[in-house]
Amino acid sequence: MTARRVRVRLVLTVMGVVTVAAVALSALAFALVSRSLRAEVLDRAVDEAQFSVGVLAGERLGEHATVNDIEASGLADDFERRGIDVYIDFGGGEDFVSGLDVPAAPEIVSRDVLGLLAAGNVAAEWVEGTPYLVVAARKPPSGPDFYFVTDTSGVDSALGQLRVVLLGASLVLVLVGGLAGWRMARLAGSLADTVDELTAARDRERRFVADVSHELRTPVTALVGEAAELAGELDTLPAGTSRVVELLDRDVRRLRGLVEELLELSRLDAASDTADLELGEVDVARLLDAIVTQRLPAATVRAPAELRVRTDRRRLEQIVANLVDNARVHADGQCVTIRADVDGSRLVIEVADRGPGVATGELDRIFDRFTMGDAARAGTGSGLGLAIVREHTRLLRAEVTARNRDDGAGLVVEVKVPVMTEL
Repeated sequence: MTARRVRVRLVLTVMGVVTVAAVALSALAFALVSRSLRAEVLDRAVDEAQFSVGVLAGERLGEHATVNDIEASGLADDFERRGIDVYIDFGGGEDFVSGLDVPAAPEIVSRDVLGLLAAGNVAAEWVEGTPYLVVAARKPPSGPDFYFVTDTSGVDSALGQLRVVLLGASLVLVLVGGLAGWRMARLAGSLADTVDELTAARDRERRFVADVSHELRTPVTALVGEAAELAGELDTLPAGTSRVVELLDRDVRRLRGLVEELLELSRLDAASDTADLELGEVDVARLLDAIVTQRLPAATVRAPAELRVRTDRRRLEQIVANLVDNARVHADGQCVTIRADVDGSRLVIEVADRGPGVATGELDRIFDRFTMGDAARAGTGSGLGLAIVREHTRLLRAEVTARNRDDGAGLVVEVKVPVMTEL
């Protein structure tokens, strides 16, 4: 993905997130304010209606009140003085209206309101298509019916203004989000360029190591053969010269080991995390015995004789061999024990030595390339053995950890490999 595409996608993503968040918050704020305003208006209108009908009308009007009784009782003056718009239905075509702009309430409310009113209940309704809230109540026991009409155009106007303000605020947030996204996109683009450069540099480094290792393999092999020939003539060489030949033979063999390890690492680097595994049946005890016999006969193997698993034999062998070599080289092969067993669906292999161990702060680093550990464990190794172990465990989807023994004398490296035990 190019840096330009990264920038565009990041800007669009940030703007999308900000837009969704702004719209959601604006909608929530509008809903809460609208509900609060309408609830306040409704509560006030219902309280007013209950007081007017239950107290004022109940005290001033008789059981069979007429339109003239409204004027005579002073209710009309009270309604006018308090700014109450009311429509009073006496039945039989008689009604009273407190103001010129009061609509014929029984004609605009729903049947549900009329039903509740007939049952003697107080009913309220926001009339659709009009800026009115109507609260209806009947004077007990038989009327008349009072319809208190509240003009809610002021509430609607306030909510309209709030809607405009929230919309403007949302637009501002989107613009700010766009600017922030653009700024982040520039930083992300620079980061993407840097990552691409580092990736390219790493690939060049790996190709260089692989090429150099491959080119060195042939001449180093020749040097090993020539050094071996010289070593075969040690008895005929002067004392001073024989010592030089011994050192030459050892160092050339060490150089060959280093080249082989570099080649192995280059192959592992080239393998992806989804590299195919050559799964097959592995007799764990026999495998460990073969490795120990070849590399460190003094080591002790403790594994059930019947332990068989299904895994990649070559990679498992390379892991154990490198761990044994590490104990032989860095711990001078002192009291090395290899244990193996199955824990659930994982094969657990532990290689423990009685060497000087590793400083606690260095335990996480010993699997890095060219890490030799502290001076106490320094030997003739290349610092690549445990790095190769980690790469093989990665391809096996396994885990590798290192810790010092509880008594402080020695290092324990543990590998947990996912396996199939039912073959």
